[in-house]
Formats: sequence, C-alpha cells, structure tokens
Amino acid sequence: MEVKKSYENRFYEVGDKITSQTTNALTHWIDHQVRVVKMISKDKRVINACRFPENEGVINEAQEFLQEVHSLYPYYENLPISAKLDKSIIRSVNGKEVEINHGEFLVDTVGGKTVGKGGMKYSYVREIFKGKEYFISEIYPSILRGNPIFVISAPIIYDSEIIGVALISPKIEYFTKTFVDNVNFENTGYMFFVDDRGVAIAHPNREMILRNNHKFENIGEKILNTRSNKNNYFQADFMGQEKFYISTEVHIPSENIMNKWYIVFTQKKGEVLQHVKKYFNIIMALVIIATVVVVGAIYLVSSINQKELHKDQLEKMNRSLENKVEERTKELIKLAKTDGLTQLVNHQTAYEKLEEAIYNSREREVPLVLIMADLDRFKRVNDTYGHQVGDEVLKDAAFIISSNIGEEHTAGRYGGEEFIIILPNTDLDEGLRIGNSIKEHIASERFSIEGLRVTVSMGIRQWNGESSTDLVKYADKALYRAKENGRNRIEIG
Repeated sequence: MEVKKSYENRFYEVGDKITSQTTNALTHWIDHQVRVVKMISKDKRVINACRFPENEGVINEAQEFLQEVHSLYPYYENLPISAKLDKSIIRSVNGKEVEINHGEFLVDTVGGKTVGKGGMKYSYVREIFKGKEYFISEIYPSILRGNPIFVISAPIIYDSEIIGVALISPKIEYFTKTFVDNVNFENTGYMFFVDDRGVAIAHPNREMILRNNHKFENIGEKILNTRSNKNNYFQADFMGQEKFYISTEVHIPSENIMNKWYIVFTQKKGEVLQHVKKYFNIIMALVIIATVVVVGAIYLVSSINQKELHKDQLEKMNRSLENKVEERTKELIKLAKTDGLTQLVNHQTAYEKLEEAIYNSREREVPLVLIMADLDRFKRVNDTYGHQVGDEVLKDAAFIISSNIGEEHTAGRYGGEEFIIILPNTDLDEGLRIGNSIKEHIASERFSIEGLRVTVSMGIRQWNGESSTDLVKYADKALYRAKENGRNRIEIG
C-alpha cells in the first residue's frame, strides 16, 4: 500500500511539474498575442479606418496592413477591426452592399467574408467598449468556418476615446498542436485543457473539443468540483478505464478572460503504478537540462563583485547568457519535435508540417502530395533478429527516405514502422517517381544481417482540398490496398 501511494504521489509530482511548466509557457504565449493585438490597435492606418469608416482609401490602407500582419501569423483565423458607429454605414464588399452597425466588423483579412458580422453581442467587442485593456473570449465555433477559435481584442483609441476594437483569432487547432499534442508519456499519458464551463477546449482527440459529449462531461464536472473543493487531483473512470488526473489553473486575470482555463494531465492508473518512476526521472532530467545554463550563469554573476565589473563586461555576459539560453531552447525544441530513433520529425510535428503545406498549397495554388509508407512484415524482423536489428532497419529506412526527397519536403516517423512523407509543390507524377525511388532503394538495401531484405508498401494521394486528417486517411487506405495486393508496391488514393 505504501509503495502504491508513493507511485501515486510521484504521478502527481510529475503532473504538477508538466502542467505548471505548460502554464508558464502558455502565459508567455498569451502575453505575446496581447502585444500583437495592441500593436495592431495603435497603428495609424487602423486608427484612421475607425475615424473615417466611410473613406474607402483609408479602409484599403488598413486592409493592406492587416493582411500583411496576417501573413506573418497564419494560425490566426481572421484579423478584423470593429468601429464605433453612431449610425449604420454601407460598404461595397465583393460587389455587394453590406450594412455595418456599431461594433460590427468594418474590415477583415478573409476577403470581406465577415464584414458586417460580429457586433456587440460578442464578448470580445462588448468588453472592450466597456473599457477593458484587452479581453480573451470564450472558445467558440468561428463565424467564418465553424472551426474552434478564440479571440483576443484590444481597444483602438483616439483622443482618449475608444473608437474601435482590434482583434486576432488564434485557431484552436494550432493552439492544441502547440500546447497539447507534444505532451505524450509512455502509452497512455497525455494533456488537455478545459474551461470553467467544464468543456474541453484543447484535446489530442479533436472530437472532444467543444462537444457536450457525455463521455467527457463527467470528467469536466469532476475537475471543476475538485477545484472548488481546493483540490487539483483525483481518480476517475473514463470510458471504462481508471485514470489519474491533475489540473493547474492558467493564470490570466479574471477581468481579462471570459472563462478560466485549466490544464489537465492524465494517465491510466495501471501504467502509473508500473512506470511512473522511470519517466519522473526523465522529466526531472529535462528540467535540469533546461535550467542548468541559467542557474550557472546566475551563480557566476552573483559571485562577482558588481562594483568592480565594468558595464561593457556585464553586457557581454548578459548577451552570452541570452545566446546560451536561446541555443539550449532551440535544442530542446528540436528534441521535442524529433523522433529519437530515426531523427525524422515525430508524429505531432509531421501533422504540423502537413497543415502548413496544405495552407501554402491553398494560398499559392500549387500541388501537394502525401505518401504513407509502411515496412512490410516488419514484425518478422523483430521476432527473427531482435529489436536491436529492427531499430537499425528503421534507421536505415529513414536515411533512405530522407536521401530521396528534397530540402522543401518532410519525412516523419508516423508510428512503429510507418512513415509519412510530405511533398509540397509536387504533383502526382513526381510523387510517384520519388515513391518508387524510395521503394527500390529499400528493397535493394543490404542491412547489417546477411540475407536480411526488407520491402516497403506505400499509399500516395495528391491533395484535393481536403483536411489534413482526411488526406492522411485517404493515403492510409491506399497503403492498406498496397498491402492487400501483394506488398512492395504503391497504390494511389
């Protein structure tokens, strides 16, 4: 019983460390978003658009500026501005006359599709006109596409008066990839976000996000109930699996956000009791690695007599410290994005790259091809020669894949012996050429064991406007057909 309790306590220590560090990272990210929207609100072109909402020349200048900002932050859904209006005005948008009322969008960065929408019924507009310095809305389906987003807004001020509202709208898909998808431990540990409605607002299972799903609502209620009882951890059954949960509140001033956010880490109880000690040590090691440079530098600076240290020496040390921290941060980011065995990008990063490729293909109207590849009968390799040889085969296969694609392409380990290959600016014919080259090189490769030969099956799909999830699904179905039709072949999805 004491050993079991010890393992549980270690889970809570690990979960507290993970959620607390994520809270700190998220707070910095939110601060940056607030700075972005405040920068927009203070731009003269944006201010002039709200001062002269019927002047199309002024409106166009603001539009060009906002479009430029949006190009730098493609994970925003839209960058509209709302204006304070004493009376409704009419704008010609895409050949149609659109009536715009007080608080509704005067201009947007999605081709005018949301001009005349928005308004005082939305918290992110209403609260700014009430005098908030900035405001973070609830997570909700976007006006434009219905996908989950939230809005951060700030006042546009002229002559000490609020004359409009600047808005940015981060997509929850990007938010989830950034703060949730990369947190995976062992086989069952993962992280998600809920708000004070008890609703999942970021979750590795996208079907849980913003759904009043009976499978999840009991967990949401349990999290809120334990926090109201000044507790942050509990055990609960979720879909027939007993799990541990621990939560941390995101520290954003309550007057600046519609709903409180909570970061939750969970793992199956059975796995916690078996493995928590191992990954607790891993997490602590990462924490030590991430902080050792900073702590060492602080100790060095504090040990020197500041009175004898010239200003230029201090500045030089500070720059050196900043560079070392930046370098180490880059290393940790790379570690988080890379599969440790093959050195290809990992599953989550591959999805991010695929989303970027789809976005660029849509914007630039260029082709995109996706290949899903799986080593044939790989289990036999592990069973016959051992997992060490299997690992060498995976590394060699990954090297062959990387060697046969261009610099603008991405290869990732999708899981096990399956690989994902993203080929931007590539049509189906060129994708087939690349796929066949990889297939032939793997089939002819002489691995470390005499007589060991490995082949690969592939499914290939040219992007046709579908989502990243559907694109992977179609390529995967083609991969399964390649397996069923004899292996060592490519099927088109």
